[in-house]
Amino acid sequence: MLLPIRPTGQFWIVQLVAITLFALFVTLGSWQLGRGDVKSEIEHAVSDQDEVFEAIRLPLVEIEKWRYKKIKLIGQYDTKKQFLFDNQVRGGITGYNVLTPFYVVQFNAWVLVDRGWLPQGESRDHLPDIEFQSNETSIAGRIYVPYDQAYSLGGIAEGEDSGWPRRIQFVDYQQLSSRYDQTLQPFTLRLNEQQPNGYRRDWAETNLTAKKHYGYAFQWYAMALALAVIWWLYSIKPLFKKNEN
Repeated sequence: MLLPIRPTGQFWIVQLVAITLFALFVTLGSWQLGRGDVKSEIEHAVSDQDEVFEAIRLPLVEIEKWRYKKIKLIGQYDTKKQFLFDNQVRGGITGYNVLTPFYVVQFNAWVLVDRGWLPQGESRDHLPDIEFQSNETSIAGRIYVPYDQAYSLGGIAEGEDSGWPRRIQFVDYQQLSSRYDQTLQPFTLRLNEQQPNGYRRDWAETNLTAKKHYGYAFQWYAMALALAVIWWLYSIKPLFKKNEN
């Protein structure tokens, strides 16, 4: 009686590598698919609400349902204490998004307003002058609620925790509230392009579209399928044939 051919150590290494790569490709495809769903939701929310202003009451209830809704607020900017969101890139140029606290008179609440992007300038040693004369005014914009929790390998301020404006590495509303000494609402108002006292505000152009994410997902899934076919044809099928012979 002939004994079946036993797989060698090299055979099992090939299987481990193939399974690992297959799982990686599927995971990356699923991640891109999820990001595509998120971007599709954003695109629909923005297109459906171009001319609609929502009546708002602070603090917000079920805040995720307010994502990208268009609102108006009446109050006053605090131009003395502003944040510069670091390492924001537009057209290959590094700069900051200017985040300015806004006091909403009606609800006695503070909202962080993203007034747009401006370039860093020649040196990081000199922060841009972003102050302006502020009186009570009405502003309009879209509510931005983050999808993921802010994450960074370093601290939010990386040691730059004194003086104003204050440079920050990510947006965490609790940490910013602590630094500002006022409770900030857990969202950012992205200022409309037509509003005064703002900088570059091409919000929609800063992210990949849903179609691009779906395209990347298809590529990763296709690579996983191709790997599975190659693995079967050149690794598993020959082993069965040897055992049959």
